[in-house]
Amino acid sequence: MKQILLAKRYAKALFELALQEKVTPRVHSDMLLVADVMAENRELRRVMTNPLITASKKNSLMKSLFGNFLSPLSLKFIEILIRKGREQQLAEIAIQYNKLYLDFNNIAVVELVTAYPSDAALRAKITEIVAKNTDSTLQFKETTDPEIIGGFKLKIDDYLLDATISKIISNLHKEFDKNLYIKRY
Repeated sequence: MKQILLAKRYAKALFELALQEKVTPRVHSDMLLVADVMAENRELRRVMTNPLITASKKNSLMKSLFGNFLSPLSLKFIEILIRKGREQQLAEIAIQYNKLYLDFNNIAVVELVTAYPSDAALRAKITEIVAKNTDSTLQFKETTDPEIIGGFKLKIDDYLLDATISKIISNLHKEFDKNLYIKRY
């Protein structure tokens, strides 16, 4: 919990600085990249959390990795984090920044899970239904999961709609386990 609060503070500071310099979309794409790379690369996480590796080596590593891809503001921010000894929280700070950016721009992330790749008609129908209940712009994050058999899962913030066939089958199993038809005397 303490780490998340710390990450939120750093993310808010970066966001306010990006607002001042009018580069919030660029920093948003930078932080998406940083969060993805940190999530996927275990070795990078190990290097960044290793206390035996000096700050200058960590800075040179980050510049060599991200120098051509990140804005100067993002690179300077990462350099400050490393200098302050907060490089362990870099991934969480990037995630918190992206949440701030989405909230500020009134964008709702819609996570859609289907058994097969979804088509434009399904996305349009979901957009139509969700747009009635929210005034946010929708950003789709689609994944496929053959284990759900059919139907879809829709997640927006803390709301989850599970309309999958596997969920229906699971509910049927629970109902049959109750066995309401046995006479009890």
